[in-house]
Amino acid sequence: MDVVDMNSGLDLYLVRHGRTQWNMEKRYLGHTDVPLLSNAASELKPLRLHIEQEKLTFQYVFVSDLIRAEHTLQIIAPHLVDQAIRDHRIREYHFGEWEGSTYDMLKSNPAYRSWIDHPERITPPGAEAFTAFRERVSQFVDNRLLPILENKHGMDHRSEHTCASKDISYPKVLMVTHGGVIRQLMSTYVQNSNFNSVVSGPGELQVLRLRLQAGQLSGEILYK
Repeated sequence: MDVVDMNSGLDLYLVRHGRTQWNMEKRYLGHTDVPLLSNAASELKPLRLHIEQEKLTFQYVFVSDLIRAEHTLQIIAPHLVDQAIRDHRIREYHFGEWEGSTYDMLKSNPAYRSWIDHPERITPPGAEAFTAFRERVSQFVDNRLLPILENKHGMDHRSEHTCASKDISYPKVLMVTHGGVIRQLMSTYVQNSNFNSVVSGPGELQVLRLRLQAGQLSGEILYK
């Protein structure tokens, strides 16, 4: 039977950083370099054990350059720290003057109410425009992930019968980042998903399978 040239793909293991004091206080946390809580190792232990017990191996590792993301990687996969590529483009959204504020502190502000309803249209004072945030995440995908997909690293070409099943081996990519970045990736590439519908708690793992076919990227959630 002839070998079928399948579309290329990768499995993107998306980890949101562990919990910080600002997370506990429900403060908006963007570029402020707040560390993890002192009990981070204990809170992240289930994720570290999952990686160990599943014997997950990653061909590529990317991490935000903020300390809470770097520390999370050090805890869940210390053997991958030297392999990791730090990239500022997968930092959290920059909240500007609202950085460090809570809902209760801002709820009487009409601009804040408008931003909650339409974050893609309203920019907090001194903050990053949502279009700029979306663009830098897109640039990360284009510069870091597309080359993996286009080279078809790790693709397992099989017969038509085998490829019809889901037993396909794609390269695994670990990415330790922030909630906003994960939401942006999911809402961009997963059908019927939007930015506000995606939820990722501190220290949680989601797996997004990205496929490139005829120059178009699409995604499927494998694990959450």
